[in-house]
Amino acid sequence: MTKKKRGLRRALVFSFAQKYTSLVFNLVTVIIVSRLLTPEQIGVFSVAVGLTALAQMLRTFGVSEYLVQKTSLDEADIRTSFTVNLMLAWVLAAGLFSASWLIGRFYGDPGVGEVMRVQSAAFVLAPFGTTAIALLQRDLSFGTLYKINLGYVLANSGVTIGLAFAGFGYMSMAWASLAAMIAWILGCTVWGHRYRARGLSLSQWRLLLPFGVNRTVADIAAQIGMQSANIVVGKMLSLGDAGFYSRGYSVVNIYREKVVSAIGSVAFPAFAREHRERDAAPDLYLRSLVYLTGLSWPFFAFSALMAFPIIRILFGTQWDASVPLMRWLCVAAILGTLIDQCNQFFTAVGHVGLVTSIEIQYQLVRLGIAIAAAFYSLEAVAASQILVYIIAIMLYYRKLVKYEALEIGKIITALFPSGVITVISCVVPAAVLLVWPGSVSRHFLPAFVVAAAGAGLGWLLGLILVKHPLLFEVKHVITLLQHRLRSFRG
Repeated sequence: MTKKKRGLRRALVFSFAQKYTSLVFNLVTVIIVSRLLTPEQIGVFSVAVGLTALAQMLRTFGVSEYLVQKTSLDEADIRTSFTVNLMLAWVLAAGLFSASWLIGRFYGDPGVGEVMRVQSAAFVLAPFGTTAIALLQRDLSFGTLYKINLGYVLANSGVTIGLAFAGFGYMSMAWASLAAMIAWILGCTVWGHRYRARGLSLSQWRLLLPFGVNRTVADIAAQIGMQSANIVVGKMLSLGDAGFYSRGYSVVNIYREKVVSAIGSVAFPAFAREHRERDAAPDLYLRSLVYLTGLSWPFFAFSALMAFPIIRILFGTQWDASVPLMRWLCVAAILGTLIDQCNQFFTAVGHVGLVTSIEIQYQLVRLGIAIAAAFYSLEAVAASQILVYIIAIMLYYRKLVKYEALEIGKIITALFPSGVITVISCVVPAAVLLVWPGSVSRHFLPAFVVAAAGAGLGWLLGLILVKHPLLFEVKHVITLLQHRLRSFRG
């Protein structure tokens, strides 16, 4: 195995370790908080986060991506990136704080504004960690990133649960986000000290500006699209409905944050490095897509089938209205897997303008579709996301297939094994749902355990039958664990 491949595998191991550690803490937090807060309180926070996320895209200004993908990097680039990020963050913090009262009145609930005022404080702090995180990603130093993000997760979960028990309601999550940001900055200071920006400068602004504008416009368009459902539902239907939608989307969101982003955080610098050194990013993209679909398609298919027990186990009986929403959103996520890394790929190979164009097109369509669907029902908003991803696939893949390694026939052939694995892994969950439908509602925990065990065994069987590339990774993990066990016994 080459040193480069070992480096990528090590980076992936730490990236997944980071995401799965946070997954455990997030799940515990969600399970507890969902029983302490009402749908309306969750809705208030979800709407505020959706609105703040748009400003977040302006704050980052593509600085992290700029530092990761730049062919040659010097101290002037680092200082300029930090300075631009600092200026934007502080201006946006002031803007969010000032506008929060108006936004609270617009939604008819001052709580939306209260959450935004606390989050504006996090904007003031964020630039002091952003540069270090980007440089750590460029160097694939995911061991250090694991320690930094562990502090963030511990602070976020601990403060959220503690304040929720103390009766702070939706503000428990707002104050927790600020506490987590402080922990994140401290981690960057302790473990990422040598990656910090050593001063202020604007000497390279002419190089950063065009990249940052394109990246920011694309990110804003993406966030408008991703948050459109929460924002539209919160205004056109109710904050309670926004809470139900948020919980229906939570499993998809958690998976994307913990699994897809774990792969993506390594894939983006890897795409950029392959492009710089060997001009082989399309081949790496296809391999990454095969791995991603082999994990994501079975997970989302299982979650769609087992939506009822998952909602009951995670959130309790007051969230049953989220079940049909979760089913539609999981089906949409199966399609969404096909474009999850397109944005990163095109940015890494120097086509950030293309990303901007496509994101604007399909996210505006997404917003329009969400508004139209909201006139019918909350479930229609969730179901409409399927159409959104079909449009996105068409827009992105007409550009992807221009690469020889990514011709449509090659993509279909490469992804066929992932499709087979998905079908096999769903046999037992589908049987539980169809043969014993009553058990799913009356005895949802045993039904879930049986379905999950069957899905896991079906997934492994599928890997073996189709000789999926993931099989090699499973064998590697087993060999590694056996070696560690022998070493421990010795």
